[in-house]
Amino acid sequence: MEIPPGLIDTAAILRTGATTDSLHRAFRAGQLVRIRRGFYVPTEDWLRARPSERFAWTTTAVARSVKGAVLCGQTAAVASGLPTLGTPPCVEVATALPGRSGTRASTLLVLGESGAAEEVRRTRSYPLRYRLGAVPEPVRSGEFVCSGLIRTAVDVLGSAELDQALVVADGAARTLRGAGILGPGATLLSVPGIAAGIAELPSAAGRRRAERVAALASPLPESVGESYSRAVVEFLGFEQPVLQQVFSDGAGFIGRSDFWWPRQGVVGEFDGKAKYVEAAQRDAITAEEAVYREKLREDRIRALGHGFVRWRWADLADPSKLQRKLLAAGLRPGVGMPAAVGHRLVRRSKP
Repeated sequence: MEIPPGLIDTAAILRTGATTDSLHRAFRAGQLVRIRRGFYVPTEDWLRARPSERFAWTTTAVARSVKGAVLCGQTAAVASGLPTLGTPPCVEVATALPGRSGTRASTLLVLGESGAAEEVRRTRSYPLRYRLGAVPEPVRSGEFVCSGLIRTAVDVLGSAELDQALVVADGAARTLRGAGILGPGATLLSVPGIAAGIAELPSAAGRRRAERVAALASPLPESVGESYSRAVVEFLGFEQPVLQQVFSDGAGFIGRSDFWWPRQGVVGEFDGKAKYVEAAQRDAITAEEAVYREKLREDRIRALGHGFVRWRWADLADPSKLQRKLLAAGLRPGVGMPAAVGHRLVRRSKP
């Protein structure tokens, strides 16, 4: 996790021999937001920042101010570079002390009654949560000390909702595949540390949820949106699709689809905005050319006799919208694996 510029660490300033008098005056004037005691961000920077940047500032302030802090859960996932569905709801730190576990209210503070100050108070803040359970072999990721990949994955699989958990699980599967630990066609349950960690979860319901997500996880999804889509498809009771299926016709290679339901003859595509507007994902062609090529590709796949359906972030945030699109394309629930009984989704807009 990169730390965005703008975070003011008063301890670092004092170590240079300088004073913080001007900072305290600016804070009293409402020009600075205090994230935690000793950590500030200019008020305007806080308001302009994305949620991921606010979360990074808050996590950094916690990591630097809580002695021996070991990040865990989704916070460790973010800090170590695993994908997550949006920013976590709180900053999670492991503790071995039962009396310390629980959530502490956010310490975010801005003074004054200006419009900017009122707006800061309406923005999302991130409380600190102490999760009970020591981390036996923490690892370092940049300046952060985190639970390792296996422990992080198990924590999230056992505690998060289906969409959040599968995004992290797919990312973990991708990392383990790259490291040669997860073989072709294998699930996360084949990784001894993950299977053992799930078996040690204290809740039977948590173990069942974790096992289901570990069995679903795949290294093949290429974006958070694709993993999120798989979670919603599972939640709605549709069969899990084949991922990254290659299609060809008489003219040769057409392309790879995000999703393919061979028994029902339907191709699915998640259309994230970045696919068309970010130059790095367009291979140096214009946005208009990218849209045109996608249309040609879709037409060629349809000509093979397959159904075709596209969806966006808004369809995932309201699963009933995706359900209607899948049904209209010819998919029917109940074909294949059973629905995700006991699972829930966190309804959200684009991260």
